[in-house]
Amino acid sequence: MTRMLSRVLLIVICAGLAETAYGQLGRQSSLPTQRELERFGLERGWWSQATLNPANDRLVYLTADEENVYAQSRGGIVTAFDAESGKRLWARLLGPADAPSFPAVTNADQLLVATGMNMYAVNKFNGRLLWRLNLPHHPTTSPGVSDKHAFIGTLDGSAYAFNLATIRQLFQDQLLPEWSDVSTVWRFRAGGAVSSPPVTSGLQVNFTSEDGSLYSVDVNDGSLRFQFETNGAIRTPIARNQDSLFVASEDVRLFSINSQNGKLRWTFISGTPILKEPQVIGQQVFVTPQMGGLYALDTFNGSVQWHQTRATEFLAATTDSLFASDDLGHVLVLSRNDGAITGAIPMRGMSVRVNNDRTDRVYIACPTGLVICLRQRGSEFPTYHLFPDRQPMLPEFSDDAPVEPSEASP
Repeated sequence: MTRMLSRVLLIVICAGLAETAYGQLGRQSSLPTQRELERFGLERGWWSQATLNPANDRLVYLTADEENVYAQSRGGIVTAFDAESGKRLWARLLGPADAPSFPAVTNADQLLVATGMNMYAVNKFNGRLLWRLNLPHHPTTSPGVSDKHAFIGTLDGSAYAFNLATIRQLFQDQLLPEWSDVSTVWRFRAGGAVSSPPVTSGLQVNFTSEDGSLYSVDVNDGSLRFQFETNGAIRTPIARNQDSLFVASEDVRLFSINSQNGKLRWTFISGTPILKEPQVIGQQVFVTPQMGGLYALDTFNGSVQWHQTRATEFLAATTDSLFASDDLGHVLVLSRNDGAITGAIPMRGMSVRVNNDRTDRVYIACPTGLVICLRQRGSEFPTYHLFPDRQPMLPEFSDDAPVEPSEASP
């Protein structure tokens, strides 16, 4: 009980400090004006402040799905915002302060975080704790999650699958974390430490290992379906579309692999290691080799459509434009057709950024907690990339008076 009260008190104190920081940061020059953004066909969708103490805490991760944006601090506080309005939904301390943690992942209704030797799940819309699971070994990646299972890779080369329904039942029966092992569905042993968050594709779950292999195993029993071997270690997350997996190896190659049978489709040789996750948007996969700029490749055959030497990190994409970072911290606006730079917005102070393959929104933040959403002017409704079937039907417009913007909007 004392520990719980201490956590609640910490959240209350941090929330008060964050409100003060919110007013201060909102006046910083790092916040672009609407006039500046209009030059590049952009607008500020919203800005808000994550719950943390800027005096001694910092944001380390910023992630997003179609519904929410999640800011994770070094001290273990997760703050959730509505992705379109910027409304702060909840803030919660997950795990011991300053415990090693990984970026959050989500499914339709849960957010999962691996921190220390535990995995936590909360309701992603209200922050209510759903369960805490003791992990069998030190995690090396973020979890993977589907509607039925959670997956985690560990330092000893094991990949584990856990049944979400079983975990919930154990939690409701107050048997967690002591009986955490009961929820284990299977364990698969790879040839080295698991190096990428597991991703599911239908009946399979895929992950990579530092032994240079991609493993695809049956989602229900963990049996090996195929193994794809490279000539270098793999430490970059897997990208995917409907039928392919994109795997970057330290032998300076990007492989496109059939996700059903493990057959090689094509190989792209980058010349330098690819240390950042490739991003797939439509029929293009965007790759940023170390000190090599940004390449746009055709997902079908791997041919180079264009190469922009100034860009260093993919941020988001619309139908016609692509947003990227450069070495100076600018947000670059590029043409998706040929990679030409059409604008550069100085935002060096906002160094925490989402590589958004879910929607066309740009989410960036200051380490001290100020979070901003940028969007194309007039795009009131986001475009869904990774899961286009989840795109909601647009509402029918009427002549009613417009709704007032939320308090978190500029």
